[in-house]
Amino acid sequence: MRNLGDFLPLVMAGLLTTALSAEGGSRVIVSTTLDSTLEIFDADSLAELQSPLPSKGGGPVRLWVQNFDGKDYLFAANHGAVLGSVGVFDLSGEQVMELPLSPFPARAGSVGIAAGELSVGAAQVPTVFVTNTQSAVAAVAGLGCSLPNGSVTAYDASALSTVGLLQEIGTVDVSAPVPYAVSVDAVGARAFASTNCGAALDTLTVAGSGADGSSLVLTRTATRSTGASPDGTIYDGARGLNYTANIGGDSLSVHDAQSPDALLTVDLPGAGPIDVTLGDSPGGHHWVITSNGSDDSASLVDRDRIAECIYGVPPTCLAPEVLRIPTAVAGGAPEGVAYDPMTNRIFVVNKFPLGSPSLSVIQITEPADGPPSGVDIGELPLTAVGSGTPLPAFIAFDVVVQAR
Repeated sequence: MRNLGDFLPLVMAGLLTTALSAEGGSRVIVSTTLDSTLEIFDADSLAELQSPLPSKGGGPVRLWVQNFDGKDYLFAANHGAVLGSVGVFDLSGEQVMELPLSPFPARAGSVGIAAGELSVGAAQVPTVFVTNTQSAVAAVAGLGCSLPNGSVTAYDASALSTVGLLQEIGTVDVSAPVPYAVSVDAVGARAFASTNCGAALDTLTVAGSGADGSSLVLTRTATRSTGASPDGTIYDGARGLNYTANIGGDSLSVHDAQSPDALLTVDLPGAGPIDVTLGDSPGGHHWVITSNGSDDSASLVDRDRIAECIYGVPPTCLAPEVLRIPTAVAGGAPEGVAYDPMTNRIFVVNKFPLGSPSLSVIQITEPADGPPSGVDIGELPLTAVGSGTPLPAFIAFDVVVQAR
């Protein structure tokens, strides 16, 4: 395993701590996709917490952390060589471990994943959603728009804490090829899937069926427009809004759960936003954060301003404030993004250059008498499991943070 000394020269003095706490703090997990491993770091010290962990499903792409029944789990959408799958990892101990029955089969080309405890009638149903592009090769190669429409699979996770099992609820086709990402509205018992080739956000709903409503059914209930080539999408339950990053549109589309079209579009000129996450900072800022593949940066957009524009009294609408922070890897084409409120850091996956992916660490500063700012304080090289020793990873994709 690597230690902090391997990358201290890359980090600004005084910003890191060398002490690794065995308890508390946050854990950062990165998917090195084509090498089928997970990298695991401490968010504060940036020390590696364990050796790279093989993913049994193969090709982990997007990741999601969720607490079900008092225990934290990591869910991975495994792109796979032929069929996709959902990997499930136990995050309750000091070591991340994949569950014995994991992975669970999905459809070909699984990419996006999200989870939540859905309110279905009077029941609370822990549910996992995964998007399937229908091909493990064509979508990655940029040929996916000639594919059949993609799909979303939903799983009931009620038996996860007792027998370590996901049970499929159903799979439904979405409105266009290549659904890259999915988000969850737990209160509304629904998910939202972005279809990259259709410039659309599809709504998938889980409902009870049968005489007693105990059986679960997944259906597609709506399709709404986004900007060009949508990818990452995430739901903000506190505001009832969903944010979708549009790679081709250089923008962020904002929907509520019901409106037929986007309520607001935030322009991000030249950014090519790919992934998206939420951040609630120690200084009281509320951001939606994008990783920008076109200009090697991360954007922080003020969610309070967005909500004021949508829910405020017309015609008052102040343009949402956007803070764009460059990463230090030229041509890194940032992919996944995650935020840790404990350290006020953003973690961005640089998938290029091929064979040398890295994780950028952006430190946010929030002065009492001025606007927030951020700087890339260093890059963590990513590795993968080889023949007894870590080898360079070929490409990395996503990152998540687990607060402990």
